[in-house]
Amino acid sequence: MPTRARIVLWSVASGALWALAWPAIGGVTWLAFVAWLPLLHAERLHENRTKERHRSFFPYVLVATFMWNLSCSWWFYCVSEPLATKLISVGAPVLVNTLLMAVPWWLKRLVQKSHGAQVAGYAFILFWLALERLHHDWDLQWPWFSIGNVFGTRPAMVQWYEYTGMLGGSLWVLLANLAIDRSITTWRSKGRARTGTALTALCIVVVPFCASVWRFVTYGADRGMATEVVIVQPNIDPYTEKFGGVDPLDQLERMLALAEMRITGNTRLVVFPETALQEAATVDMSQGGMRFNGLWENDLEASRSVMRLKAFQEKHPGTAMLCGMNSDRWFRGGPLPEAARPFGDGRHWYEAYNAALWMPAQGAVVSYHKSKLVAGPETMPFEEVLGPLGDLALDLGGTTGTLGQQEERSVLRDPSSGLAIAPAICYESVFGEHVAAHVRNGANLIAIMTNDGWWDDSPGYRQHLAFASLRAIETRRSVVRSANTGISCVVDQRGIIHGATTWWEPAALHATVFANDRITFFTRYGDSIGRVATWFAVLVLAMSLVRRYRQRSA
Repeated sequence: MPTRARIVLWSVASGALWALAWPAIGGVTWLAFVAWLPLLHAERLHENRTKERHRSFFPYVLVATFMWNLSCSWWFYCVSEPLATKLISVGAPVLVNTLLMAVPWWLKRLVQKSHGAQVAGYAFILFWLALERLHHDWDLQWPWFSIGNVFGTRPAMVQWYEYTGMLGGSLWVLLANLAIDRSITTWRSKGRARTGTALTALCIVVVPFCASVWRFVTYGADRGMATEVVIVQPNIDPYTEKFGGVDPLDQLERMLALAEMRITGNTRLVVFPETALQEAATVDMSQGGMRFNGLWENDLEASRSVMRLKAFQEKHPGTAMLCGMNSDRWFRGGPLPEAARPFGDGRHWYEAYNAALWMPAQGAVVSYHKSKLVAGPETMPFEEVLGPLGDLALDLGGTTGTLGQQEERSVLRDPSSGLAIAPAICYESVFGEHVAAHVRNGANLIAIMTNDGWWDDSPGYRQHLAFASLRAIETRRSVVRSANTGISCVVDQRGIIHGATTWWEPAALHATVFANDRITFFTRYGDSIGRVATWFAVLVLAMSLVRRYRQRSA
């Protein structure tokens, strides 16, 4: 077989191994420790093949990263939209992420030319971690395929995420791949070199695993205040029922009926999913005054949904309620926020939110706004340049266009029960440092509200669920997860899922969770690994560029 064909096959093998390791695709987590080995071998074959003439290795890297992305995110195609929109929904994230994942390999090659293969290997780790850090904090944020997420279905393997966060898992896997590759390449040598590299690779894999298992066995998941909760999964079709097919008050009655089946006199919290509350927003100015109809945050108490929830709450005193909602805010004047849009004749303005309604057992009704928005459906990335493409955005959530965001990481408190909730709406649960910021501000319980019905019965919602286990470990907080459909459940402080509901069935879950006040190292200090890696990546890249310049100038 020609060498070029073998290089392509090894590149494909790398992408295939990542797919086989990934949650809800292959699920063979241990394969992550060897998933980069075929591509590293392909790189050596490429080096030998092109000794006499320069050829780029970048296309082969693209083969591997494209295989990984397409195999693990093909479920984007399951969206119920026209064919062109389906292809865009799959193609855009797959192609963009394929290119971004190839960048650390390209930078590795750059360093290798100036500092050699061994330094380039360590530099690759820094570049990859810096990429994952970047992917949490820019307009195209998409940390879904951060390597540390591969352990989402194996929480016993990464209990030390309470110190490192998810990027600790990425560092573990990258170090293991390089160490195993080095032990393979030195296997033909004799004596200490072969033994030392093999023992190093073994220790890198086994020691963190054993430490995690010990922590898993010895950690008590019942730390904190015992609290009885009810979690509702209404199973309302997001395409045919939720946004116009069924009256919003009828949808609410369906959810309240499910909650009524499970609620007791000791229940302290009821959770409804993302966009559970839907009311058409109108403003009546016919009588010279102004009357808000719908879920206007200027006057939430006037909403029919809120009034119905209050009646339910009066029937069950001592119970707080957390409900996802689509809400709006009317602006009477003054400076407008960037996400403001014209209302009616264009003389008035409002801002739309993917939000949550918090109704404590005692105290005022408040709202929380989702702040980690999905690029495309909820916010237009690089809007100054891509703004004209807004009409192509998917309608996933009932409101399209750039939504308003919440800057502060607020905590939803109920003084009567002592609950302090860290809210996470859908996509926000993928961001460890974001959730940890809520916990650092005093939250003792995490509540995830999501829909998960957009992509049919595919790996998407199961991958999304897996990340909740990582958030529980990082913060040592129990998680209550309410999905419109998909999987609603409780996740304990060790990341173990309890009471999981089934796909496409209405259900209500009654459970006891533990509200913990302890602050983990990761919660207090955030993503230290990502920050340090980014600084060192910039330094290594600068040194390599200077050295390359000097080599060319000599």
